[in-house]
Amino acid sequence: MRSRFKAIVWLHLVRLKRYKYSFINYILIDIMWYMIFLLGALMFVPKEECGVIAVITFWGIVLWSIMNNSVGLIAGWTWFVLATGIVEEHYIHGTNPLLLLAGRFITGMSVSLATIPLIILVFSGLSNTSLLKIYDPIYLFMGIAFIVAYATLYALSLAALSFRTEVPGTMLDILNIFMYIGGGLGVPVYKMPDQLRYIALAMPYTHAAEILRYGVLGIVPYLGLSRELLIASLYLLAMAIASYAIVRRVMEYVRVYGVRAVGMM
Repeated sequence: MRSRFKAIVWLHLVRLKRYKYSFINYILIDIMWYMIFLLGALMFVPKEECGVIAVITFWGIVLWSIMNNSVGLIAGWTWFVLATGIVEEHYIHGTNPLLLLAGRFITGMSVSLATIPLIILVFSGLSNTSLLKIYDPIYLFMGIAFIVAYATLYALSLAALSFRTEVPGTMLDILNIFMYIGGGLGVPVYKMPDQLRYIALAMPYTHAAEILRYGVLGIVPYLGLSRELLIASLYLLAMAIASYAIVRRVMEYVRVYGVRAVGMM
């Protein structure tokens, strides 16, 4: 199992190097999209609140970037592994093909890690605001870790469902765009209207974002820090169990009936 894991990591690192120009293009496109969100958000903010809102908006974009890249690069890759015929090859050698898809986590995080410093450089100059304010680094990293785990599990579930439904995983994604505002990534829960607040609190990503905002600016979460940590952990456990059940059920179906082509977007 260890050698298979190392082989998959090596494969994705080699692909990352080989497709370096595509990787750079992906980063530049990400930067342009995120700058639209950042600058658009600040157009409607009073000048006296600009500094705090800029930091909140920036970290919301970071979390959304991690989620978006995971869905696009993991769940959106099912058509490729089917078109190249490597799903069957992995079965022959006793390896779950979704483990190969999970390796796209390396690509997604590489894009996010390369994009974030460039956004900081550009946006700090435009807004004249320091985006690297950190109140408590432990909670900052905990918030990011929760988002990474949620996004990866969600993307793997979409990839498995893509094998079963023959629909690209990115087209099965119905939460991604909504998450930035409705999911509490870019807007603190206490600033939301009551109706939207209840929806946001039902989303796992909201609780990770609330923990991160405490780590960045010391904004106490709407439900309290200890309660947010408990809820975020319970959501992580529930998503892990659900993802495992989906993957296992779909792979049992695929072993019996095989896989069919998944369309491209």
